[in-house]
Amino acid sequence: MAEGQPQNLTTGRALRVIRELATKSENILIVEHGQKRSRQRNISAVQIQQCCLKGTIEEGPFLNSHGNWQVSLFRHAAGQKVTCVVAIDWPSKLIIVTVYSGR
Repeated sequence: MAEGQPQNLTTGRALRVIRELATKSENILIVEHGQKRSRQRNISAVQIQQCCLKGTIEEGPFLNSHGNWQVSLFRHAAGQKVTCVVAIDWPSKLIIVTVYSGR
């Protein structure tokens, strides 16, 4: 993925990019706020990665205030519901803004 950030981003393309980047955990950066919320809500880094790999987009994509494409991903597995707010630092990183349980 050497291309620059697109001006328009479809849901399908956003999901493909997120899933491709999420295959390697080193491509996932959980910012301080996301780390704090994941600890408070007992959501592990593995659950966050699985949400990125197998979740569905509930909101977005839209450009956030930092100029990155952002989505909300939802995953329900093993009785637990996890939502991750993910910004794409094009073309190589996923930034986990926050996470929460339920829906």
